Amino acid sequence: MSRPHHRHLRALGAAVALGLVLSVGVAAAAGADDYPSWDDVLAARSDEAATNSAISEIEGILSDLETESAELGRQAQLKAEELNSAKVALENATARATSLADAAAAAEKRALVSSQQAGQLIAQLARTGSGNLSVALMASPDAEDLLGSLGTAGKVAERATTLYEQATQDRNRAEAMTAQAKVAETERKTLSAAAETALASAQEAADAVQARIAEKQAASDQLYEQLATLKGTTKDVENRYMAGLTQEQEQAAQPPAPPVTGPAPNPTPPAPDASAASGAIAFAYAQLGKPYVFGGSGPWGWDCSGLTKAAYESVGVYIGAHLVSSQYYTMAGAGRLVPLGAMAPGDLIYYADGGYPGSFYHVTMYVGDGMMIEAPREGVPVRVTPVRYYDALPYAGRPTG
Repeated sequence: MSRPHHRHLRALGAAVALGLVLSVGVAAAAGADDYPSWDDVLAARSDEAATNSAISEIEGILSDLETESAELGRQAQLKAEELNSAKVALENATARATSLADAAAAAEKRALVSSQQAGQLIAQLARTGSGNLSVALMASPDAEDLLGSLGTAGKVAERATTLYEQATQDRNRAEAMTAQAKVAETERKTLSAAAETALASAQEAADAVQARIAEKQAASDQLYEQLATLKGTTKDVENRYMAGLTQEQEQAAQPPAPPVTGPAPNPTPPAPDASAASGAIAFAYAQLGKPYVFGGSGPWGWDCSGLTKAAYESVGVYIGAHLVSSQYYTMAGAGRLVPLGAMAPGDLIYYADGGYPGSFYHVTMYVGDGMMIEAPREGVPVRVTPVRYYDALPYAGRPTG
């Protein structure tokens, strides 16, 4: 049986890196025809009221574009989690198929050795005066008949019987392992086919997503330039101002930290290991400004769970697979969940639709003082930002301590 190969794993990894499977059905915040033209901007500068009106209009459009980007990003995170889940399932199936194939090959080798040993001893008995013993052995492979035929051979005959029985057991074991390996290989091929389908869908959706991002970026660039012209500032100043304003609006709109309605985690996790947590945070800080990449596991780009996984791997701590749900359930299974209100630096914050385990789509790392570090979404690099509680699960993960 041939060993399962790894081409599909690399293909799926490429799909995750290239794009995501999502429906680009979010309505545009404003069509291209609705954006103010440069003639509109220059005309508005001649009148203070018109200038203020144009400023408000442009700021509103930019805010809508940011809202649309955030929603596209959330959908993208959901689909990226699905792709990562498919990738992990394929990796696990490939590892199992490989392990069983190796075990089947080893069992086949043992069966061959046992058969050869039994055959050699039986041949020796035949050569040392057992008369027509070899004929009897050929005609009667049953262990009891064999033992009767070898009754005059004493301990040598007993050894031959033992070897014969061992050879039979080894042959049965080899056949069973080969059957299991075939089942595992069939499962791997099924998951590979599903991965190929996801890959094709991802490529189709990637072009549409990237085109929409480019369109929004071009519109935003022009709008910031127009805003700077109206205000007598610069594009960079207006960009930073709108980013701060958007952050303030997000903070004002989101609910407070959710109350803990269920029982406290049991057993209560210990205080975090300050050294390990600080090391993970330092690793994450070193990634600031690097781009978000779907399925990214560094070192040049990251997605959310790739960043948290690598940060804790850097200090020798396993937090789960490159998958938000895996990281949450790894912490839950180890009794390492803490209420959000009891978070400490280095704890992990999980996000899912509705704030309940199920449709996971994001994970971040708490760094203290109400701030977290994250690889947020396409077009937004790794950053430090205030903790968001919308869609946050009520418990954070504490990997150390």
